[in-house]
Amino acid sequence: MTKRTAQSGPSSSIRLATGAAIAALLVMGAVLPAGAQEGGEAKSLAPEKAFYLGLRFLGSSLHVDETADDILFIEDDGGGVEFHAGYQFNKVFALELSLGGAGHDTSVPEIDARFGFIELLALYRFAPAHPFRPYIKGGLGGCGLRLESGDASATANGGLLVLGGGFDYFFTRHFSLGLDLTHNIIRYNEVEFRLGESAVSNEIDEEGAMTSLGLSFGFYF
Repeated sequence: MTKRTAQSGPSSSIRLATGAAIAALLVMGAVLPAGAQEGGEAKSLAPEKAFYLGLRFLGSSLHVDETADDILFIEDDGGGVEFHAGYQFNKVFALELSLGGAGHDTSVPEIDARFGFIELLALYRFAPAHPFRPYIKGGLGGCGLRLESGDASATANGGLLVLGGGFDYFFTRHFSLGLDLTHNIIRYNEVEFRLGESAVSNEIDEEGAMTSLGLSFGFYF
């Protein structure tokens, strides 16, 4: 259906941003007060149980398996937004539901490419007594890659495996700012072609991936 630009891994912009994110994490970890783990004000910034809502701005790198058709390809680099809601059961474990998407240019200006996803994630947070909270995350979800021009569209749907990690910094008990890197391993299993009110679908078996760097804002209640 599509052909991506000739890259076998994350784009250069994602790699550069990832390096900057890792450097920022190491620097922030190094400058944490040595006594923060003992409690006091820092401990009060980490809510033990809380419902939270969040907004994440994404820089994405989408990878689609190459085909013999070189007329249309999707640009790797794109951007989008994600909304998430979750519950923190204790200071280290949380469950989160995420819904988001990203737009990507194609080699044909009249055709838009949009990637949408929904994910159920488990998060494990480290350093429970610190305002600086690194974490790892993983989960499962579903996704769709849609190519659209006028009233005609083609959508590849499938499932995904989510792996990633990052950190949140709690400025107060109710607000955090974070940075994360997420990699989605995708298996497309169906493609739907639609023209106006008519639609037809076929089974497929195609692999893909999306890597994203996100800047997130969290609100805890």
